[in-house]
Amino acid sequence: PPGGRRSELASKRVVQAYGVKPSRDRLCVTAGDAVEAAETLGYPVVLKAASAALTHKSDLGLVAVGVGSAKEVRSRFSDLMARAKRAVGRRGSVDGILVCEMIRGGVEMVVGIAQDPLFGPVVLCGLGGVFVEVLGDVSFRVPPFGRDDAAAMVRELRGFPLLEGVRGAKPADLEALLDVIMNVERLALDLAGPASPDGIAELDINPLVVRPRGAVALDALVVRK
Repeated sequence: PPGGRRSELASKRVVQAYGVKPSRDRLCVTAGDAVEAAETLGYPVVLKAASAALTHKSDLGLVAVGVGSAKEVRSRFSDLMARAKRAVGRRGSVDGILVCEMIRGGVEMVVGIAQDPLFGPVVLCGLGGVFVEVLGDVSFRVPPFGRDDAAAMVRELRGFPLLEGVRGAKPADLEALLDVIMNVERLALDLAGPASPDGIAELDINPLVVRPRGAVALDALVVRK
């Protein structure tokens, strides 16, 4: 695929192999499969178009959140497939529709790997979702680094108070967030450095929802070198 991008499902498999828990997802190629997956996962669910050629799926109207019935799954499935095929055009193919469990609550973060022209692969952490682009509240570390460095990285964020709990919200599981950062650091050392010429150039886990207990990767993008 263009730029070496991997699909969301393939990207999630990479991070899962390094101990990062993804949401429960099912790739479906028919509306009937999607209904069966939704009933297995439990309503409401999230539906997403699946293709390595698609990025910023929400901006393209390729994500349906809170789908609550078999009838709605069938309707959304057809609509998302048609939209995805138009969006992809000749740049690639549409794999199907991902039916995903719907995760409520928690703080949306981003954890990933970027390439710095001087230092090579760096691990990043920041506020996720739309906030990463709007606020740019992100900190970086050059691997290898320790868990104390990861904790300092998180505390540098202007949005750190959100993780501590505001307006009655429960504090987020900071240890789970640090686990993810350290797992991504290990991935960077294994797959993103100069010793891996065919490895990973970039990684984005966004959003990573950090809940009162645990953290779940709702989306991921791996870009190969």
